[in-house]
Amino acid sequence: MVLAQIVNNMNNEIILIISNSLTAIAAWFVGRKKQQADTDNSVLKNLEISVNLYKTIIDDLKSEIQALNIKIQDLERKIDELHAENKVLKNKLTNI
Repeated sequence: MVLAQIVNNMNNEIILIISNSLTAIAAWFVGRKKQQADTDNSVLKNLEISVNLYKTIIDDLKSEIQALNIKIQDLERKIDELHAENKVLKNKLTNI
């Protein structure tokens, strides 16, 4: 009788240990999946912030390039005018 009670108590303890272990393993898997999802979510948010930052920088650079192209065209036009004026002045000097 005592031996049967000891075996029964051991079986109950083994079942308790197994059920606690299975619960811990299941909780670890669920927690791991949630942690991975949270990590992926934060990575995506950081990536979105970076993309928006680079988009802003690119847009600023585009507008700066357009302004510089306009300035270059103005300077090229002035150079052409000065070349023409220089040519006229050289002709006047050679005719004197």
